[in-house]
Amino acid sequence: MRTMWLALTSVLISAGTAAAQIPQTPPGGGETTSMGGVTALLVIVVLLALVGVGVKLYDVKRKHDEQGLHLQALLSDALLDDPELARLPLAATVHVPFWRPAAATVTISGRVVAPEQRAAAMRLLHAKVFVEWPSARVEDRIVVEPELAHRAA
Repeated sequence: MRTMWLALTSVLISAGTAAAQIPQTPPGGGETTSMGGVTALLVIVVLLALVGVGVKLYDVKRKHDEQGLHLQALLSDALLDDPELARLPLAATVHVPFWRPAAATVTISGRVVAPEQRAAAMRLLHAKVFVEWPSARVEDRIVVEPELAHRAA
């Protein structure tokens, strides 16, 4: 991407420099209009290239967001399917960075009564996440609050 921008910038700079070095013909000469046509064509090509790059970047962003939502739905379903974890207020969120080589970040947050529930939730999420996205990072933000059991009783 960076190489493309550098190439595009160098083409624009060299075109401007080349245009400045061409001797101007006196009024009435026909070369000025052909140079104007070439410049207009160059501007149109550059604008079309920029629009194409913008569309491609938007498509990549949309695809990454879609992959993140798919993983988040998969994790939410897994938490709801587990009978021990279904009643607990746990939520998994997924952040997918724009640049693909970077790892997705899965954050699990909520409250549980016992450390065993926390371990079970993390074990389940690790099993599901790393099958779908091996390079993902899982952040544990689950809080163990034993007093929740007393409030519920």
